[in-house]
Amino acid sequence: MAHTVLLVDTDLMFIEQTRQRLLDAGYRVLCAQSQAEAETILSRSKPDVLVSEVLLERPDGGFCLAWSAKRRYPEMPVLLVSTVTWHTGLYFSLSRPEDHAWIKADAFIDKPIRYEELESAIRRFLQASHRTSA
Repeated sequence: MAHTVLLVDTDLMFIEQTRQRLLDAGYRVLCAQSQAEAETILSRSKPDVLVSEVLLERPDGGFCLAWSAKRRYPEMPVLLVSTVTWHTGLYFSLSRPEDHAWIKADAFIDKPIRYEELESAIRRFLQASHRTSA
């Protein structure tokens, strides 16, 4: 059975390109264009992985979505992808304790992303999740 990825972004081109790459890699993909739409999906089902842009309806929408998703499903891997550094000059790194304390995500990937990097991160988190649940 294919793992399900919830992909959230306001950029339709990014969603379509990333969706196709994930489908080609064998994943089932659910898509949302807003935090609100993603929250609705999360209230009805539990994807195996959440991949979300930070900049959604609000500048911190992705951070809020990650927090909400982790509250609902603490074991679900959350990967944030974003142009926030490019747009704002603010740098986020989950290796810095001060960022990791409030960013409820398992990985942060700056856009433009390399799809291989995203797919590798998804595989790594799914394998780790499978080992801890076995």
